[in-house]
Amino acid sequence: MPKQSTHVTILLATLLFATRALSDSFDRTFVYEAETDLGHEIGYLDASGWAANVSNQNTGHLVFGPYATNWGAGAGKAVFRLMIDNTTSNNLAVARIEVHCHNSDRTIASHEILRGDFAAPLQYQDFDLWFDLTLCASEQMEVRLRWFDRAFMNIDKVTVYIDDFSAGEPTIKNFSLSSTAHVNTLVRRAVEGLGFGTYDPVASQIRRDGPNAGDLIFVGRYYMAWIDQTGFYGKMNALWLLNGASGDSLAFLHEERSTNRPISFLGVAEDGNGTWLPGYSGAEHFELPHEFSEPEEDPNGNGLCDTDESCQGSSCVRRICNWYSINEAAAVTDNDLPLWTSCGNNRTAWARKLAPTVNEQTSSSLKLVYKAPITKETDAALDGVRDGDRCHQNMLFSDGVRRPVYLHLGYVLYGDRNYFDRTYQFENPEGNPGFGDEVWSVIGGIVISKIPATQSTKAKLFHTVRPDNISVTGPVFPYVFPADQWTIRVPPLWPVQDEGWSWAGTSLSWSARGRASRGDSIKMEYLGPSDNDGAGFCACYDHGGMEIGGGVLNRGISIPIAGGTRSIETTRRFSFPSDYILPFVYEAEDGQLGKNLGRQEVDGWSANTAADSQGYLIFGPYADYWGDGPMSAVFRMMIDVITTGGNVATIEVYDSTTNTIIASRAIARSAFLQPFMYQDFALDFSLNGRLGHQMETRLKWHDVAYLKVDRVSIFDR
Repeated sequence: MPKQSTHVTILLATLLFATRALSDSFDRTFVYEAETDLGHEIGYLDASGWAANVSNQNTGHLVFGPYATNWGAGAGKAVFRLMIDNTTSNNLAVARIEVHCHNSDRTIASHEILRGDFAAPLQYQDFDLWFDLTLCASEQMEVRLRWFDRAFMNIDKVTVYIDDFSAGEPTIKNFSLSSTAHVNTLVRRAVEGLGFGTYDPVASQIRRDGPNAGDLIFVGRYYMAWIDQTGFYGKMNALWLLNGASGDSLAFLHEERSTNRPISFLGVAEDGNGTWLPGYSGAEHFELPHEFSEPEEDPNGNGLCDTDESCQGSSCVRRICNWYSINEAAAVTDNDLPLWTSCGNNRTAWARKLAPTVNEQTSSSLKLVYKAPITKETDAALDGVRDGDRCHQNMLFSDGVRRPVYLHLGYVLYGDRNYFDRTYQFENPEGNPGFGDEVWSVIGGIVISKIPATQSTKAKLFHTVRPDNISVTGPVFPYVFPADQWTIRVPPLWPVQDEGWSWAGTSLSWSARGRASRGDSIKMEYLGPSDNDGAGFCACYDHGGMEIGGGVLNRGISIPIAGGTRSIETTRRFSFPSDYILPFVYEAEDGQLGKNLGRQEVDGWSANTAADSQGYLIFGPYADYWGDGPMSAVFRMMIDVITTGGNVATIEVYDSTTNTIIASRAIARSAFLQPFMYQDFALDFSLNGRLGHQMETRLKWHDVAYLKVDRVSIFDR
């Protein structure tokens, strides 16, 4: 009996083992049987597949072909169904899977399969290879398996899944109170401002990583969001804040001064150059620390990555073996993150269409949910080699078997509210054992900006922090953020590691100005039915980004869950407060400002030399909510006669908490351009170091001219 017959017998006796994460829908599918539909450079017929063994074969292409001309110009994945005989003798590469353009002799995707990537000997296993056909449209296409003569290998078939790609504009969901024409103009400005070239027919054919026809742009009154459904499981990869107006008055809050380019409030392409964050896969980060070891990572054989590898019992202290996440198109490329870059190959194609499993629309809201397989996305190299083994494979359970587990990721987007909700839920499919002892939780959050930030709108967003009702402690100065007040966060002088604040147990707010004001601040709260204490944020110097999130679906609370069940659905709400909308305006005649002299007129408060003596015409309002940073007070005043000399008044900004005049300016009669005409006089000042102090504006009248003040306005500078 020929040697290969032994493998046939074993093959027929084994159960099929698949690690492909999700058999979701594509536009088209092609199945190529290895023994009948593909060509062979080496090998022999072996049961239902085509095989080679080390005793009588040399390195070469086990299969190639079929020179297909009907794949189109989209993107997709080729799934190679393979088996080998030995999975433990070493962890060398045993084969390379390829997608090849025949006419131009160009390999557009390839991935080496390691011996250790196989879960068990002599069991078929599926290996995905993602590709994009941009460079090979109309060519004859091949799938190829190059065998390295290091293990018996059998290939059953190759299945090719294709998503068609159409360059062009994303679908717009208009939930604002503005016309379609006006919203379309805003969307075009926003998308063009990212720098991906979506609206350029030439560039959009080449670049598939920006907003395109498969994506969604949501427009409400308070924000606009790019929901990236191509290459991502509906991830929000851009967010623009809007002013809440209706009609043609709807406008962006943040634009570059010189170009009027709308600035996204998230990190992807925030500088308008079409770039992805090197330390993240898009503008939201997920990581699931995993504590059960791969076989070669377990020196003591107890299934754990232990602090003490000589420990054998159940009391051994576990440490992280690897991190799981989601395979999405944007690879981590930051060299400071070798654990993540080791799994940078074979990412989901940029043009992969990922439709929501839930799509519910009301008159004022849109709910979207996407089902994402949780896969191994790092190589911690606890086996001594950072070779990217088992990247993108399914969840490793505590019994050493890989099985699919899903994270349902959703958004509820509102047309009439200044917040959106981000939802998370685990699904452990029917037939699986209990899941949850393997991982800590889902850690991460939205990535506001890269570090150091280059956009002034976000550069100081972490400047001040406010917990709602519980004081929060952390790793660096000031070590405590007291409840219910804004506190300045002082970044480290030489940042060398991530600065993470976690398990806040309360909602958190951040502000560039020390106040909850429109465009300057963001608030996050947890709204799940339980398990809401994991809120936090990170100045993540390793990943190079400002993250707002923390941990959700925590072990010991929301998980473990049994097979065939789901965890709770938990919610993070991100809101953009408008408690204060600048300028702060104080009318002279209303009750917010005090008076020591003078009288009310129809449009202001006045004093004259016949009836009054010099003193403070107005003072106040003892405001403790101005925040900090550079500001300007503008006094609107008029006088009767402008022809004689001398100073008629002094304007001041006064810190009532410390009894300090922090800025003053004498106003000369000659500074007025016309008699009885209101004129603005600005006084610049700084509130640095005065966060929460009671602040006054004061107008001291010198009793040399009739003077009337209309109002005082406070601006950021």
